[in-house]
Amino acid sequence: MNDKAITVGPGFDFAFCPVLDEMIQTRLITGRSGKRFHPGALSTSNNLHMLRHLQLSLKPARTLEVGLCFGSSCLLFTATHREMGRQAGRQHMALDPYQKEAWDDSGLLAIERAGLSEYLDFRPQLSSVVLPRLLENGEQFDLIYVDGSHLFEDVFIDAYYTSRLLSEGGVVAFDDCRDAHVAKVMQFIRRNHSDALEELDLSPFRADQGKSVKYRVARLMGKTQMRAFRRVGTLSRPYNAPLHNF
Repeated sequence: MNDKAITVGPGFDFAFCPVLDEMIQTRLITGRSGKRFHPGALSTSNNLHMLRHLQLSLKPARTLEVGLCFGSSCLLFTATHREMGRQAGRQHMALDPYQKEAWDDSGLLAIERAGLSEYLDFRPQLSSVVLPRLLENGEQFDLIYVDGSHLFEDVFIDAYYTSRLLSEGGVVAFDDCRDAHVAKVMQFIRRNHSDALEELDLSPFRADQGKSVKYRVARLMGKTQMRAFRRVGTLSRPYNAPLHNF
């Protein structure tokens, strides 16, 4: 992994992955059976831009995401691994137990269309089942994106395990942090794990480099859509450690 930051230019450019670019431009999502979807769950262009430049900056050997859905972020991760010259070797793992039933394999179909299947390690189980197994096996990831269930208990479990699956200096990013459930977990991390998880300023990774008034206000109020933390220490705490209100 490389911690050196890169220069991020303005605007959105997803030409590095034509299938992703088409998805964003047309807003048309088609499943394996031909079913069409309203892309309300598609990651925003700003989020994708930030993830793209986080990956280019960190140069992670392995990436992980909770929640595949239509596959926009998965396309981004796998295509960027390819663009960085990595030989296909399942570098990106995606967890989604509802891919077939709820999303008609639309995410997996997009990955196939893009010729990126060999970069993907797909797990069709709940994150609460897969993540503990990964930790038990001693696996590590350099960049993790959490965008699965938004229920407090599920986000908390995802945060607990993904932060422990991070390599030293690795980054975990959470989507939809304005949601009350997700926001509560973010507050827990900030109040109780600040010595091990350092919150990142994502402004340099945005297309506008954080210059918009709307974003500045949201950041000051702690209500940005995406928040990220870098692992800078051990997450082990003594059994009697104080719990700071969150």
